[in-house]
Amino acid sequence: MLIGPILAQTIWLVAISAATPWIISVLAERKWPYSIITWKLFKDHLNAGDRYIIRNTLHRAFYLWQSASSIRFYELREDSPLSAEINVIFAKGAHGDKLPFDGREGVVAHAFYPTDGKLHFDADEKWTLNRPDGVNLYQTAVHEIGHIIGLEHSTDERAVMFPSYRPYDPNYSLADDDVRGVRRLYPLKRLRFR
Repeated sequence: MLIGPILAQTIWLVAISAATPWIISVLAERKWPYSIITWKLFKDHLNAGDRYIIRNTLHRAFYLWQSASSIRFYELREDSPLSAEINVIFAKGAHGDKLPFDGREGVVAHAFYPTDGKLHFDADEKWTLNRPDGVNLYQTAVHEIGHIIGLEHSTDERAVMFPSYRPYDPNYSLADDDVRGVRRLYPLKRLRFR
């Protein structure tokens, strides 16, 4: 549904060509209007031990994007009276967003572009960390956080934002394409001294 006219300032897509090394797509309207973003993990479908591991994994995933840009992420505890910009849940089947999970080995997670703030993981998946079996939680979180901060998929197979799942990689990190994309949305700020 078209709400209004599409202006050149509204949509900005990067052309994919040999002359353009940056091949990740971003939409100008899909970014957070501020650089400090809060997130909250909700405990449904999680036991206490899993929550601790998941929280630490999410901290690492958010930090990877933070280290490449001017955006800063802060966790709010679930019992905090404050609302977070990003709400993280583990859910099964239908969970209120018209994109139900389908059990194991289908859709493992999804996130919505700014400023919606929904980051959902399928609780039916076999989530793992430092092993090749199952679905790697860290790698999945990094990819989905890329969407939640405004990045679309990349055609660069080395990029975190490439649209297909990669098996566990102990050296998983942002590719140049990911870094250029996030810095386009959230440029590094230069420090000025007197």
